[in-house]
Amino acid sequence: MPTYTVEVNGETFDIDAPDDDAVRAAVRQLQGQQPAAPAPAPAQAPVEQPDARDNFAGKVDTVMRGAADTLSLGLSDELTAQIRSNPLAVQKKPEGYYDKGIFVGDYNPLGMIARAMDAPFASDTKAADYEKALAEERAIDKSDGENRFGYRLGGQVVGGVTGGIGLAKNGLSLAANAAERGAGLAKVSGASLADAGILGMLQGFGSGEGGLYNRLENAAVSGTIGAALGGLAPGAVAGGSKLLKTAVAPIVAPFMPGSYTRDMLATALRRAGQTPEEVTNSMRAAADDGQDMFNVADALGYTGERLTSTATRVPHEGRQELAEVLMARQAGQGERLANYLAEGFDTFDTAGRRIADRTAQRTAEANELYPAARASAGPVNVTPVLEEIDRTIRPGVNQMVNPRDRIANDSIEGALTRVRSMLSDGNSQVTDFDTLFRAKLDLDDMIQRAEAQGAGNRAHYLSRVQGLVDQALADASEGYVGARDAFARASRRIDAVDAGRDASRISRRAQDTIPAFEAMPPGEQVDFRAGYVDPLIARLEGASSSPTTNKARMLQTPKYEAELPAFAAPERGGQLADRIAREQTMFRTANAGLGNSKTQDNFADAADLNQFDPQVIGRLVRGDPVGALTTGLAKLLGTATGQPPSVVHRLSQVLMETNPDVALEVLRGGADKLSQSDQLRARLVSALVSSGAAGAGRLAAP
Repeated sequence: MPTYTVEVNGETFDIDAPDDDAVRAAVRQLQGQQPAAPAPAPAQAPVEQPDARDNFAGKVDTVMRGAADTLSLGLSDELTAQIRSNPLAVQKKPEGYYDKGIFVGDYNPLGMIARAMDAPFASDTKAADYEKALAEERAIDKSDGENRFGYRLGGQVVGGVTGGIGLAKNGLSLAANAAERGAGLAKVSGASLADAGILGMLQGFGSGEGGLYNRLENAAVSGTIGAALGGLAPGAVAGGSKLLKTAVAPIVAPFMPGSYTRDMLATALRRAGQTPEEVTNSMRAAADDGQDMFNVADALGYTGERLTSTATRVPHEGRQELAEVLMARQAGQGERLANYLAEGFDTFDTAGRRIADRTAQRTAEANELYPAARASAGPVNVTPVLEEIDRTIRPGVNQMVNPRDRIANDSIEGALTRVRSMLSDGNSQVTDFDTLFRAKLDLDDMIQRAEAQGAGNRAHYLSRVQGLVDQALADASEGYVGARDAFARASRRIDAVDAGRDASRISRRAQDTIPAFEAMPPGEQVDFRAGYVDPLIARLEGASSSPTTNKARMLQTPKYEAELPAFAAPERGGQLADRIAREQTMFRTANAGLGNSKTQDNFADAADLNQFDPQVIGRLVRGDPVGALTTGLAKLLGTATGQPPSVVHRLSQVLMETNPDVALEVLRGGADKLSQSDQLRARLVSALVSSGAAGAGRLAAP
């Protein structure tokens, strides 16, 4: 009988059976004798493993990784993976792909950076260890973002702020540089937009995880978002700062008036576009010119005017003193201007006094020179004089050819006939020097009367005769020439006074008066100045002394602005123009504080007097403390506008300061405060820009 070997349930058996059916029956018997297989154990739920980074060290590392992410422009995962995959951070020169940078022997110390930058784009050459490390780094970052979002976000914000401040401190931020220069909000916003756009593109490029196209796409989106955020950042900083100052000023300013005063002065310097040194240099120049009443408000120009207006309208302890100083100063404007004109023209007498003095000098000189000329004189020859007269009246010819009998002479003939009768009786002629000299004096008077009567033709004929008479006297006496010329010079100086007085009239144009003045000899110019400045001084002295009357304005017309420097005494024209300009500035300052409508003054006074509100007491009496509180707060908020009186009082003291040294010290304090504020604002803007750009890069990344 054959033997069969079978395997049942993993065991081997030898079976003796005559055929296959017997074997199968034996196998079924053996299977029935085996124990049933145990039932499978029920499936158990997998046990969740605890997060190994969910502890203090992991959270600190999360913050550090977040900061590194923004500081590295999104490249921290690549850089860290490179370090992990190649701790030595070097590549041998023969490898070729990283054959760049600075080599030390056969090694490149910058290989780590080169590989970190190149690895994402050189997929064919990435090492497996780099890929593995990069995947692990990004997995950690993803886990931190999901499980420790606040810590990672805080680290990213810290990195962005730190990077922004670093850029500002090293002068690499356009927005920070503009803010530190004191540029306006528009310029700072433009620079901030450029900063944020550039940083946004870099952050977006570095935060990408795909190929070159993906990174460029991220850079474009991130740059756009960053530029938008950057353009808004300076406005947000300025608005927030303004809102905060406005909110705390009514509470803090009364206890810190000095600090708030420095803030106001710093703002004034910025708006006036001046430095403390420029302001005080203007004050020193004014003091050197005798205008030591020129103060800080005047030197600040229009900005000073507006501050003075505020200081005179807000009730405070120094308000009355400020107003009185302005009124007193303006009341003396006319007297000061008159003195400036007198000094500028080197003229301290009136035109009438000058003419009287010059006339007396001429008379005294003539009384000295003419007697000497007469004493040394010889006989005079009046024949040329008579011939000139006869060419006009021709008495002999007229009587013979055209008898005139009863026809009267015209005025010219009559005047010439009278002169001829003083020189000849028809038979004899005057030969005595004194007689001819007296005839000349009479002839001079006749010419003056003719000119005064408007008889120009008669004066013309008489003047021709006068010249010949004068020559006859000169031929008879050498001393007469000197006496005559001295008298003529003295007469021209007297005439120059009248010419100056005539030139000061509004109807005379500077284009005519200046050339005429420049053609005069120096002596006549001196007397011209006396005649010119006298009417101007008289107008100033006669003007109203009201604080609202600007006496400097009459000297600032185009005519006087051209003539005053041209006619002033040598080297005094510039000083005179500067003095007049300062008086105009001082009037504008006083007018800003004292002039215009009094409505605002009345409102300020009413608010100052109405400090007690009966509604508050009424609500308290009726048992409504909440209503009393809200009414009081409404009252407080309604009146707490602007700066408190203590600050305005200090401001008014600075504005009225006339000592340049004291003003310089105070203004420098304001400038230093402004510089510190600018630096703080610049770094805050730069930090916001950097953080915003980092956020834009993460938003753009997938």
